[in-house]
Amino acid sequence: MVLLVTFGKSMLVLRGGADILSHLYWSVATLVIVLSANVIAMVHAARADRLIAELRAALEVERARRS
Repeated sequence: MVLLVTFGKSMLVLRGGADILSHLYWSVATLVIVLSANVIAMVHAARADRLIAELRAALEVERARRS
């Protein structure tokens, strides 16, 4: 949603009908939201990798116990 508002404001700036400072505020907000989403995705991926490694180790232990 923020990205769409920023795009709309940028179109108004190009046409000369909007305040440039307002567009800059929305642009910064968009960047912060996108960067935050990327950080959250990286943290989630790291947790998932750790969980997969733990499950693989438990599976190997179970396989060794059954053999």
